[in-house]
Amino acid sequence: MQFKLDNNQSISLEIVRKRNLKNIYLRVTPKGVQVSANKNISLDEIEAFVLSKSAWLRKHLSIVKEKKKKQALVSGNEVYYQGEACLLVCKEHQLQQVELKFKEQQFHIKMPKEAEQEILEELFNRFYKNKAIEFITPMVELWSKKMSLNPSNIAFRKAKRQWGSCSSQNSLSFNYYLMKLPQALVEYVVVHELAHIKEKNHSKNFWALVEQFLPNYKALVKELREFERLL
Repeated sequence: MQFKLDNNQSISLEIVRKRNLKNIYLRVTPKGVQVSANKNISLDEIEAFVLSKSAWLRKHLSIVKEKKKKQALVSGNEVYYQGEACLLVCKEHQLQQVELKFKEQQFHIKMPKEAEQEILEELFNRFYKNKAIEFITPMVELWSKKMSLNPSNIAFRKAKRQWGSCSSQNSLSFNYYLMKLPQALVEYVVVHELAHIKEKNHSKNFWALVEQFLPNYKALVKELREFERLL
């Protein structure tokens, strides 16, 4: 639904009803504003609450807008690869196909004039996935031997919030956007997920196992959180 803030700015508002929520929660996303509230809270109460947060929403919507602008796949912007911000150079050509090459720490794209962002995003997704298969698969095999923990399967996919996961059947799945991170952080995620083969939750035993192989894991977690803010 569309909603107007106190300065008459129109925003896209999504209301999510959840049980056991005592308060109303706001979250700004690239698509707009998401409100989580108990089903017993009326629409009028939700709208009044959102209106009261107009100043906060304007600030954070502006931040998200600026971040989205910087992340647009246009010439002159930067794209992260293996921990480095690499310049994106786009050149138009007459062919209908889109080509992506990485050389001298730069991404070079040849594309038709009207190429859409979705096409370019898919191009980068294929690039990251192929590189993840190439680099992360042997990394998993190496750490698997060191830790004596063997996954039943290794898969790569795109995920919004998770860098990796381990199923109850010990199948590991990794977010191929890991290729945006420095190698040390990728290794932390690999060790983290391999540890879940033995310890399924984040218990003291789990973190002790991670620390056994990565004594500096706390520093790596902190660095990972800092890096997430850049992406």
